[in-house]
Amino acid sequence: MTNPSANRGEWSELYAIGYLMTRGGGYAANELTQMDESIFYKVLQVVDNPSGSEETIYKLHEEEVEVLQNGVAVIRIKKNEIRPKLNAFFDELLIQANSSAFFLPTGTELMKLIRKEKLSASSALTADLHLVLEDSETKTETPKKGFSIKSEIGSPATVFNASHSTNLTYKITGNGKPPTFKRVSAVKTNIKELSNAGFKLKFEKFDNPTFEKSLKNIDSNLPQYLAEVLLAYTHSSTTNMKSICEIAFPESDSDSELKIQKIKKFLSAASMGLKAATVWSGYPEDFGGMLLVKRDGDVLFYYLYNMKKFEEYLFNNLRFETPSASKHGFGQVFEENNKYFIKLNLQIRY
Repeated sequence: MTNPSANRGEWSELYAIGYLMTRGGGYAANELTQMDESIFYKVLQVVDNPSGSEETIYKLHEEEVEVLQNGVAVIRIKKNEIRPKLNAFFDELLIQANSSAFFLPTGTELMKLIRKEKLSASSALTADLHLVLEDSETKTETPKKGFSIKSEIGSPATVFNASHSTNLTYKITGNGKPPTFKRVSAVKTNIKELSNAGFKLKFEKFDNPTFEKSLKNIDSNLPQYLAEVLLAYTHSSTTNMKSICEIAFPESDSDSELKIQKIKKFLSAASMGLKAATVWSGYPEDFGGMLLVKRDGDVLFYYLYNMKKFEEYLFNNLRFETPSASKHGFGQVFEENNKYFIKLNLQIRY
């Protein structure tokens, strides 16, 4: 194993595995990312498969962790051996919280101890790891479920990445020819300039038909709702998802609650792997939820048996971000068939 250099999110995946091993599971989180001590999820197995091919299974016993690689038991490690290395690793990780990619000697020591060859899961995979839990009622094993891992350590992670496929086209309505913008990157300023000149934007289409189809698989009206929220963001001084949805769908709108619920469904799908250029047919059958690595060292569960808290967490904690307009080809007025249009781009992060 070579000494890995990784970012905070990737190192946090290793910490989450070590935490579950030593604690035997973790508590649930509420919609405010606080621990819910009334719900504890007991973990029986941690299945680590970062490459998508060879997997390592960690079977959790009372005092030991049994490591199986490709179905063969290779070692049993006492939890008391893991704990001090895990604590030292977390302390070092916090010190590097403002760095980008970095090497952690304590992290490498922990990887060697638990026989972990590769640090983080492939970006092509929906889940960062899989867990077998104990059913709280029957005390039997649950089916293996995938979990994504998000970390509060360092800079916030992107949930829905920008690309040309996340551009939406809006028709510019009003009298005369719209102004030409001097600054390509000042998208919100440019939209305000259009508005001050008496022009309005009307949603026309998603530039990528696959993205629009995926949204319609969640709800037939979701493309329109999402377009309205994105437009509201460009007119707003805030980036907060909840605040912008409340602007786009005020209480005076009798359907506002329904529309916001559909936006929440999109956010949960995005957190589970929905991408603009790939057809999304629904929630992955083996997806169980999300693990949240807190700055205080706790790892909390958003288990999809309680989807409402998971969606509320996303709704309260996600925000819009405007990526590079020149890189992704949006933010400028263009003319087609004597009509004027402008593209806006959708990017969402913690």
